[in-house]
Amino acid sequence: MPKSYFQFDTEVYFDEFDALWVLHHSRYLQHLERAQQAFFQKLLGVDDFDEKRDEDIYVVVKSLDIDFLVPVRCPGRIIIRYTIERVREAGVVMGFEILSADGQTVHSKGRRTVCKLSGKTHQPTGWTAPFRKAMEAWSM
Repeated sequence: MPKSYFQFDTEVYFDEFDALWVLHHSRYLQHLERAQQAFFQKLLGVDDFDEKRDEDIYVVVKSLDIDFLVPVRCPGRIIIRYTIERVREAGVVMGFEILSADGQTVHSKGRRTVCKLSGKTHQPTGWTAPFRKAMEAWSM
């Protein structure tokens, strides 16, 4: 990962594991969502989301590419790292890694593209100027 990344620590609980004691694949995505929310809050400079105030939070996942490299096999802390690879008019491509608590093991990595929608029309719409500027400051 490049130097310019957003890091989010998250806790994995025992009930997220399957019968083989492997973190269920859908749970990786849930932890990515939590990290994205925290990243967007940082970009917006807010502590919580308010749909009336923060129109840039209204996004949908356009594409997701994930490689599962080493399974998470026990409860505890994991690290999510996001980078911004490309900012588009109404979307952003973000790279990510999911790492062990010590940052030494890459459990999974990939790329996620989200598209901003209008909360009124549900059609793609551009980012606000301040949010776009904040994303571009984090881009590689």
